[in-house]
Amino acid sequence: MTSAPLTDPGIRTRRSHRADTSEPVSSATAGTGELSVPSPIAARSSSAQNRAETSAHRSQPTGREAAARRPTVPGPTAGAARGVHLLSTCPQLVEAVEAVCIGVGVPLSVTSGAPRTRVTSSDLLLVDATLGADDVPRGAVIVALAEQGDAWDTAARRGASAVVVLPHAAAWLAELISRSTVPEVPVALGRVYGVVGATGGAGATTLACWLAGHFTRDETRTALVDGDPLGAGLDLALGEETADGLRWPELNQFSGAVAADQLWAAMPRVDSLCYLSWDRRATHADTVPAATVVAALRGAADVQVVDLARSELEEQARWCDAVVVVTPRTVRGALAADHTVRRCGSVPVVTALAGLNVADLEARVLAETTGVPCAATIGFDPRMPQHLDDGTVLSRGRRGRHAKAVSSIARALGDLS
Repeated sequence: MTSAPLTDPGIRTRRSHRADTSEPVSSATAGTGELSVPSPIAARSSSAQNRAETSAHRSQPTGREAAARRPTVPGPTAGAARGVHLLSTCPQLVEAVEAVCIGVGVPLSVTSGAPRTRVTSSDLLLVDATLGADDVPRGAVIVALAEQGDAWDTAARRGASAVVVLPHAAAWLAELISRSTVPEVPVALGRVYGVVGATGGAGATTLACWLAGHFTRDETRTALVDGDPLGAGLDLALGEETADGLRWPELNQFSGAVAADQLWAAMPRVDSLCYLSWDRRATHADTVPAATVVAALRGAADVQVVDLARSELEEQARWCDAVVVVTPRTVRGALAADHTVRRCGSVPVVTALAGLNVADLEARVLAETTGVPCAATIGFDPRMPQHLDDGTVLSRGRRGRHAKAVSSIARALGDLS
C-alpha cells in the first residue's frame, strides 16, 4: 500500500483559527558577542498584512517585564533634528511615505535615482525597492508598496538594514523616524535554553515545544527556535507548516545587523508563542546567520527555547545559557548522555529521562553517570507519535503529568542560568 504524501491535506486536520493573544512589537534592540543591532529587519511583504493585524491587537507588557524591557534607541542623541530622504520615482510610494512623515511632523525630501545631494548623518535614508541604482549606501531602509512583491532580495543585495512594506508597516516606520527623540536606556536581555537528545528519537523536539509552551503560559515573551536544518521544519510539529510568516531561509545573507523588534514582528505565532522554523529542504542552511539571529532575539524574547541539532551541538550550545539533554531510559541512552553533556563544554547542563523504562534506569543513576543533575522524568506516552504527526504536540504537553515534569525542568534551567 502506498502512503499518502506529507503535503496531502487529508493526512492531518488542522485548527482553522487560533485566538490572537500576542503582544505589541517592542522597540528594544540588543547586541551580544559579535552582534551589532543598530537598525531593524522588517517582515516580508507576502505576510505583512497578517503581521500588521497581529501587532495591532497585541497587549502591552506589564509589571516586572515592562520595567525590564525598556527600549534601546539607535541613531542620533535625544532631541536631534532628523529628516527623511527618499530615493524613488514612484508617486504612489512617495505619497505613502509622505503621509507617515506628516503624521510625525518630520520633513521629507525626495530624489530620483542615486542621491546627488548630501544626506546628513541624522537623516533616515529610504530607498524604493524597485529602484535600479547600485550605489545605494549600505544601511539604508528599503521601502515598498504591498503590491510590489517581495523586497527581501533587494535588501540583502544592497546591505539594507530594514524592509518596510507600506501601508501595513506605516506605524513601525513612524516609530523608527521618531526614535531620535527618545532617551537611550538599557535593555534587559532574555535567556536562551537549548534542548538536545542524547540519541536520535529521544524526544528533544517534543520537550522543546512543551518548554516553550510552559513559559508562554506564564505570560513570558517566548520564542521557539528550530536549530536543526535537517529536521524538516519544527512548524510540522506545531501544525503550522502552511502558516504565513518568516522562516530561516529568508534570512539568507543577512549578517552583522539584525534588530530584535522587527525580527520579532516578522515571526509567525501559535497563539502567543513566536517560532522560527526551517523549511523541508534546509534551504541556505550554510549561509543563514543563525547565531546572530538568536543573539538578536535576546532583545525581544524573555526566553528562547532552541531545538538544537545534535550534529552541530558544540557550536550551538554556545548560544545558550543552559541546555537540557533528553535521555532515553536505556543503558545506551545514559552513556550517550554522558558524551552529549561533555560536548556542551562549559555551558551548564541538566538531563531529563524520557521514554519507556527499558533498563529500569533511575534519575540518580543518570546523574552519577553524567555528573549533572537529572531534572525530571517524562513518562512514556504512546500517543505522542500521533500528536507529532497531527501537529498537536503543544496541547499534549498541557496534560497534568507532562506539565509537572516540564515545570521541574524549567525550574532547573532557571537555577543554572
